[in-house]
Amino acid sequence: MSNKNINRLFEALTPKIEQKEKMLHNILVPSKVENKKNRGYTLAKRLRPAVLTALLIVCLATTAFAAAYIGLDETFMKFLNPVNQEQETYLSNGAYMVDKQVKNNNGTLNIKQVIGDSNLTYILMDFTAPEGTVLDAARYRFLGYDITTNQDYMSVGFDVLDDGNWSDNKISLVMSIMTKNSIAGQNVHFQLKDLQAADPFPGIFTTVIPGAWETDFKLDFKAYSTPYEVNKSISMFGYGAVLKTISVSPISISLKIESSSMNEINEAAGSLKEVGVNQHLDDYPITIKYQDGTSETTSLFNGLHLTENGTQFFTVKTFENVINDKEIASIVFFDKEIPIKK
Repeated sequence: MSNKNINRLFEALTPKIEQKEKMLHNILVPSKVENKKNRGYTLAKRLRPAVLTALLIVCLATTAFAAAYIGLDETFMKFLNPVNQEQETYLSNGAYMVDKQVKNNNGTLNIKQVIGDSNLTYILMDFTAPEGTVLDAARYRFLGYDITTNQDYMSVGFDVLDDGNWSDNKISLVMSIMTKNSIAGQNVHFQLKDLQAADPFPGIFTTVIPGAWETDFKLDFKAYSTPYEVNKSISMFGYGAVLKTISVSPISISLKIESSSMNEINEAAGSLKEVGVNQHLDDYPITIKYQDGTSETTSLFNGLHLTENGTQFFTVKTFENVINDKEIASIVFFDKEIPIKK
């Protein structure tokens, strides 16, 4: 914060500081009845610089904290497309501003903001190539990535956002990271290598800008998820299983299932069935029923399936836009409908 802004902040706080000082003085002065006449006043006078400094430090710390959660970037907001103003505020309050720049001769990576829930993390970033380079391909990604978290497995993807100019040397990307557990609050070492571009699917990715961009930062977002303990028996393709938990947020819904027949269930589901250009059926769909009577089903697979130890199955469901999680009445998974209580 500049000296000019600090002075303005100090001037704005002065009346409140003087009010606090007066209150402190009123508490201290009566002690002179039992002690020496000027002791209370002298103590208050000596405390003035300390009180001013302490209050200013608190205010500056609060200002820095507020800046970290200042709200969603406009491009990020368009990508999420919240359903109403209430959800926009909710999403903004959970976003964390990273604001890290990494430069080399081949370009600048600006890591801007991060949001997430218990299983999905979105990182907003801009990449700026050297002057004269045009980044106008349909798809972009980084060939290599290294993100040090406490998770054994993660799924990573990239979405290109509309930044208002498709023919300049800058692109905006959202990096999605799906994990079995939340990575909120973790300090991560972050490295991306070799920017690649491709035409629309089935176009092949090729490296257009080589290099590595590396830094460290904290994933200090506020996780949106609300977990629900279920522990209900279900039937999956004729095999018994137990739906253990459901976790719900505006950006994803995740489920944990246990079954001694998990291998048989996966065999019955079969491989993903292609039904369109880069589109596959979801073999483990969920249906969301809303309070107004409408519903939506994850008929296409967009997310993560993970089987562990032959007995545990974990799936994350993502959606084209954020979902109205506050209006969900129930979630249907195979033969079981689970009420979502608010």
